[in-house]
Amino acid sequence: MKRLIPLTALLFLPLTQAHDRWILPTHFNVSAEDGKGVWISADVSASNQVFEVDKPFGAEDVLIVTPEGNTDRPSSSYRGSRRSVFDYQLTGEGTYRLEKEAKPRYFSRYKIKGQDTPVRSNLDKAATRAAMPKDAVELESALYFSRVESYVTLNKPSDKAFAPKGEYLELVPVTHPADFVEGEPLSLKLLFNGKPAEGVKVNVVADGTRYRNQIEEVSLVSDKAGLVQFTPARAGRFLLHAEYEEAMKDTRLADKTVSEIFLTFEASLQ
Repeated sequence: MKRLIPLTALLFLPLTQAHDRWILPTHFNVSAEDGKGVWISADVSASNQVFEVDKPFGAEDVLIVTPEGNTDRPSSSYRGSRRSVFDYQLTGEGTYRLEKEAKPRYFSRYKIKGQDTPVRSNLDKAATRAAMPKDAVELESALYFSRVESYVTLNKPSDKAFAPKGEYLELVPVTHPADFVEGEPLSLKLLFNGKPAEGVKVNVVADGTRYRNQIEEVSLVSDKAGLVQFTPARAGRFLLHAEYEEAMKDTRLADKTVSEIFLTFEASLQ
């Protein structure tokens, strides 16, 4: 039976998200002789510091989109106490998308008169209203959807794995991830329900925050065409976080949609 849950019981919630999530592959670009596959591994975790493993965000539901546009699953996966790990063999040339299988979720919250702390629910607006006590006020709800993804290329880059699904917030590389290079601008396109999304907030942080006094976050906003441009100042691994909110026309189940994307990528040396 679905139930109302207190504020402290939910790990990932819109507007109170404390942890970044990421898939960090051992390699972003690999090469091999024709017909010979290459094994990669990837960490899957959630953390306050970029790529510092903290919470074991599961790898058992990872999907791999192949260069042909098909979907596959990891060859094996393991969930530890601080991170999950999966292995996968790249067998065909091209670019693969590694992604967490995602489903939309409803979150609601309301206040009870005389109490400062809101009560949170994992039900939609209508179901939460039906379960609220009589003295509850200020009910608001959101439909939440999150993508966690990365790209890996074997030998020759390809783009079939970029194909958008036309649902919620999506990121489509304009500059191919295999061509991300330090000191050179790269472009990405944000879509919402298949259309260019203007006003998407994008933050990019380089690896190594543990060893910096400042996070050195780069903040961007998508233009009318849904585009953002970023120039990596140095080679290394980066985590991109994009977030977009849109009011719902039909507010019976939720007041707004909140969509997020976490993209891990690498900028290579010149």
